[in-house]
Amino acid sequence: YFVWSRDPAMGLFAVLPLWLLYVVLRWRLAPAERNGAELLLLQELGRFGSNAHLVLSAAFLLLTIAAAVSLWRREVPWLRVASVIAIEGTIYALLLGPIASQLTAASTRFLSAAAALAPSGSLAADVVGSIGAGIFEELVFRLGLMSALVFVALRVARGWSLPAWTAGAFAVVVSALVFSWFHHLCGEPFEFRTFVFRTMAGVLLGLLMWARGYGVCVYTHAIYNVYYYVSRDGP
Repeated sequence: YFVWSRDPAMGLFAVLPLWLLYVVLRWRLAPAERNGAELLLLQELGRFGSNAHLVLSAAFLLLTIAAAVSLWRREVPWLRVASVIAIEGTIYALLLGPIASQLTAASTRFLSAAAALAPSGSLAADVVGSIGAGIFEELVFRLGLMSALVFVALRVARGWSLPAWTAGAFAVVVSALVFSWFHHLCGEPFEFRTFVFRTMAGVLLGLLMWARGYGVCVYTHAIYNVYYYVSRDGP
């Protein structure tokens, strides 16, 4: 299971139900809701005009089909592995907030404890946005940016005769910083403690990506966000 669940094809296929849920919920509950990372991808696909979102959906679907074919040819028990990935991601989701909070507190002892950002929009929009954040932010910042940083940093590390783990550490930290700063580039006011919290969460998600793969990362991120909004807005 630990080998199969780290396989990129398995990760993409395992995320398919969550992606379909996101598409349906956004269509029914919050049509205007778009995650910042998703908007970034749509902007890059802007040459397709108003069909950019269809191109993005088609590309994701084609990747998933290719992943399914790869799994079928290798006789991977995809249904069992995908189910356990979802469960594993849910467990990590419940741990992500407390661990990131402890790391944040250790890094910012001089700050008083503060509540998370004020709510913006309805609970339905928050839930839809939470799922989108898990899918697209992990796609852009962990699977994309972190992998690219590892690719570059490994070559630098070899040139300087540094151990390979330094490249991984560099990629995890830098991708976490970019991940955190991206939220402020999208227009959110800068607040130091929130920036540090997201950076710590990004480091944890980067380590999770390194150890467990994209699928587990997406479920962890998405379900943590949903749990946060539901528990905050609930009774």
